[in-house]
Amino acid sequence: MFELLLTLTTISLLDSMSAVPIALIPLAIILNGRTPLTGAISFISGGFIVYFIFGLLILLGLDNLIDKYAEQFISYMKSEPDCVELIIQIIIGFIMIYFAWQFSRRAPQDSNTRSYDTDIKPVQAFLLSASINIIGMWGALPYFAAMAQILKADLETASMIWILVYYNLVFALPLIGFILLRIMMGERAAVVLGKMTDFFSHWGKQVIVLSLYLLGPLLIADGIGWFTGYPILNFTE
Repeated sequence: MFELLLTLTTISLLDSMSAVPIALIPLAIILNGRTPLTGAISFISGGFIVYFIFGLLILLGLDNLIDKYAEQFISYMKSEPDCVELIIQIIIGFIMIYFAWQFSRRAPQDSNTRSYDTDIKPVQAFLLSASINIIGMWGALPYFAAMAQILKADLETASMIWILVYYNLVFALPLIGFILLRIMMGERAAVVLGKMTDFFSHWGKQVIVLSLYLLGPLLIADGIGWFTGYPILNFTE
């Protein structure tokens, strides 16, 4: 059992490190908002509950169902797109370019002039965290590896559940550290978190704009390429 917990601790921390850069931006905004502690706890709880439920479903046999639909998804991705799908892809490409243009026009605010119009309420924080984890679940390879280790141990249901709780608690530790920082530093933490929010908001925005400007034209060119016989993203071979 000790070896299993040690392995899961390592996997969980690695899993958490991959999620921290994504979660840090909204968490910093929440901790610098009107309800920092309640909002942050709600944010972490949203991810914890989604991760726990999904892990529980895997341990109880959903993995077979996932494998079945994964095969169907792969088969669909390898089939050639039809006319309607290509038109939708081209429209999405133009929408991406439009949003990139809109984002690039907005002037950033620093921590001295920022208003709290975008303050995240606890319920919104919970739903935001849950949504982030649901969307990113299919790429959470460390989590699937951890579930495989638990299944391989051939434990009773009760043991699997508390080990799953342990994994999720370890996963949340880095984010819990920011809550402790806010508690220990009090209002002084607002300055630190404000600078962190400014930094990630600015550079996160630049990354989003650049990604949209790259992906938009790519989708448009690929959609037109399918019509002309020269697709760029061809996964059917």
